[in-house]
Amino acid sequence: MPGFTEGEGTEEFIEAFKGAVVPRDRKAKARDLLPPVLLLASGEGAPGRAHRAMRGLRRMLYPDGAKRVPYAALGPDEIRAAAGRRPLALDFGRELCVDVPRRTGGLRLTDFWLMRDIVEQALDPRAAEPDGGALRDHAYAQRLKRGPLLRALWTFGGEGGDSGSGSTAGPGWLAELRRLLVRPLFQLLPRWWWGRRRTRRLLRSTRRGWYADWRRISHGRTAEKFFENAARLVRAERARDGEAAVGRWEELLLRALLADLRRAARPGRISPWRRRRRTRCVFLLELPEDAAGVAAGERFLERYGEAARDTRCAAVVVVAVAPVSPAGEPPEGEPPEGGVTASPAGGVTEGESGGLGRAAARLRGASGMPSRAPRPLRAALPEPVPESEALDLDPVSPRAFRLGPAAELALTGAVVAALLSAPGVWLVDRITDEPDRGCLGGASSEVVAGRPELSADSPRKQYEDARRLIREENARVDREVEGHGGTARTVVHIGSDVAADQEGQRYNAAVPELRGIALAQRSLNDEASNDSQKVWLRVDSRNAGENFAGAPRIARQVAQDAREKGSGIIGVVGFSKSLKQTQEAVRVLGAARIPVVGTTATADLMQVDGYYRRVAPTNSREAAVEADFAHRGNIMDDGTGRCSPARAAVVVKDPRDLYSDEIGTLFAERFGARPFTLEYTPGGRGGGLGQGQSPKDGLARKESIGELADAVCERITANPRTVVYWASRALQFSAFLDDFGDNTACEGRKLTVLGGNDLTTAALAGEYADRPWLRLYHTVHVLPAGHPRLSDIAKKFNADYARDFGSHDLWRDDGRAALAYDAMQLMAEAANRAFRSTDNVERSNVQIGLDNGIRKQGASGYLDVGRGRSVPRDKPVVILHHTDRGSEPVLYCGAFTQNPAGRIAHWGPHGKFSCPRDS
Repeated sequence: MPGFTEGEGTEEFIEAFKGAVVPRDRKAKARDLLPPVLLLASGEGAPGRAHRAMRGLRRMLYPDGAKRVPYAALGPDEIRAAAGRRPLALDFGRELCVDVPRRTGGLRLTDFWLMRDIVEQALDPRAAEPDGGALRDHAYAQRLKRGPLLRALWTFGGEGGDSGSGSTAGPGWLAELRRLLVRPLFQLLPRWWWGRRRTRRLLRSTRRGWYADWRRISHGRTAEKFFENAARLVRAERARDGEAAVGRWEELLLRALLADLRRAARPGRISPWRRRRRTRCVFLLELPEDAAGVAAGERFLERYGEAARDTRCAAVVVVAVAPVSPAGEPPEGEPPEGGVTASPAGGVTEGESGGLGRAAARLRGASGMPSRAPRPLRAALPEPVPESEALDLDPVSPRAFRLGPAAELALTGAVVAALLSAPGVWLVDRITDEPDRGCLGGASSEVVAGRPELSADSPRKQYEDARRLIREENARVDREVEGHGGTARTVVHIGSDVAADQEGQRYNAAVPELRGIALAQRSLNDEASNDSQKVWLRVDSRNAGENFAGAPRIARQVAQDAREKGSGIIGVVGFSKSLKQTQEAVRVLGAARIPVVGTTATADLMQVDGYYRRVAPTNSREAAVEADFAHRGNIMDDGTGRCSPARAAVVVKDPRDLYSDEIGTLFAERFGARPFTLEYTPGGRGGGLGQGQSPKDGLARKESIGELADAVCERITANPRTVVYWASRALQFSAFLDDFGDNTACEGRKLTVLGGNDLTTAALAGEYADRPWLRLYHTVHVLPAGHPRLSDIAKKFNADYARDFGSHDLWRDDGRAALAYDAMQLMAEAANRAFRSTDNVERSNVQIGLDNGIRKQGASGYLDVGRGRSVPRDKPVVILHHTDRGSEPVLYCGAFTQNPAGRIAHWGPHGKFSCPRDS
């Protein structure tokens, strides 16, 4: 590429020039004023070398037929033609707006265009001496050519304008209407307003009033009108010498142009136009050899520095190239006397002298806005030497954009409108749509937990049959160890005694828990028979008495047995209830460092140490799900078949019962709306507040079921949208319903009750089916058998349970057997890991396996017991609606399977509500 030849400082100057045009710091083009540069070509062929240098600079800015940065270049012919006749700034401003860089938007040079119209009027010898009004009218007429809106208004007001010829066309009344209304509104008023704004911006504004500064006019409302002052300037300059007037107009136009460029170069990240203006504009001049042309170029360089300083514009790079005669060259290495270099035509250009390297350093080191006008930097182009080669000049590379600013603005507007319309559409939909008043429950598509059939066998026989299955499996383990040398260990089960009769079976979990353990033991030993790296398991089932009365004593016996050498005890499973006695038993086992995995006990307070884990969700998780369900679900029947969420709640709990007191308190905290709490302890006072406690304190103590039923009736009568949250035990709930239906003032009134897992077995058995006024919801920890959300493990467990105990068994769908099955699976997984890693299945190694975390698919859901956790994350919680045909799921949340499809995160109609999740 022709242009610069190799020489000292050439490459440095080219890089400095490119860095000045496309600065790395986006704020530099609004902050750091660069001095103009004058490149001098001397010696033989100086004009040709100057021309090649100019052509090289232009090709760096215009490499592929399109401008990469806004620039204007004037050659010797243009400068020679303008010498003494018109300002060079006219040509620079005009060329800047031609062929702007792609997708950067046009330059708005509003002040320059206005001053250009005034200067061209002043330089026209045929134009009359203007006054302020005539000059404004002329400038506004030129403005109409550039503005479609103003031009449309003017056209609507009548094409004739001030002459009136066009404005009176048509019938007389129409012409009079135009004269009185249309023309003042669409022509005179916009023109007056436009002229007034010019005065405000150019004279009165301290921020944009560069014209007032140049004319030394004080800012403010006392300033005269702009066009009056401009007309006086035109008259004064016309009376002066022509060349002096051109110099004055050069000052005016340069200040107008630089003021516009300074505004255009301000950095910004919001406006798409400003974000695209990442470069400086460039003015290139190739000075001619004749004296007149050189004088015009010199005049421009002199005026530019002053105008840039006064307008504080750093957005322009100015480079001029000029040939000099040998007689005018300074001696090598020293500047000419007086800082003057004579051109071939005898002109002078003042400035600092040096080589290209020094000029490059000055360009790179420019910082801030100098207090004095910057003088031109003179730099000599290196003379060609034999075998010197032309440098390959890479073009400047500003950032390219895929869209123009207008297109980007339109696209951004569309995106913003779409984002804003979404909540608008939602709001309109909420306002215009009828609220969903359908009751939760009653969907025929849901799989229900059908009514079970009570066994003809006595509870004691069912209990002993389950223990017999365990004894048979233990004998199988003994045979395997004796015959094949398998590794076997013992898991102790601590459970309660069985109910005395069939009625008590509805409130007792002894049988289903033993059955789940028996099924798990058989399945785990089947796996051990196929894999030598797995442990055979014996189960030592110990009866802790009715309602776990002997649990602490049994725990101490287990701890003593475990200390005996060769006991083989690796852990304990069980504890189906959260009671103070089971809590104490867990504390005893933890002190003996025996790992424990609980089955259906849910109280958070059961977690007394790091040796206890469980497979059931905690009370805090259940209470969060239940409170969200009551607060947002349509569960309150108004008697017409339409339902709405609860607005108040009555919590019934037993302060002496670990489970009841905790889950009742947690529900009250999470429901909000200050639920009223009723305390009742069967058989006597419960240590709560006294009988005389004022109801306004939100807590009352009742001594009998009758008093409790009356208190509930009073609350739901005062607010029919009150849900009763039953945190007490299922046996007391049956007694409460008996009194509420017959012995209170609420006979026949709809009662909505939400209960915990303790009501599940009785509800599934049909204990509450003969009460049509009762709308009952209760929790369970598994989905009904046959539900499509069940995992393969859950389906196999249900099939095995139905095969051994019947498909209509009382406990098939209540989850107790599945949780006992999973407790054994968790303990066995920890034992198998210890066996594989250490070949030593001791309690300490089993505890390490539990501490490190276990993730396993279970019958009751995904067992995600990560490191440091004591309960599976997001363990499933299901809420069933009690109906005549069975109990149907109306909410199920949690991780039913490991895969994403089995993780249920929403509930309600169309999944409109989010499920509470564990942290």
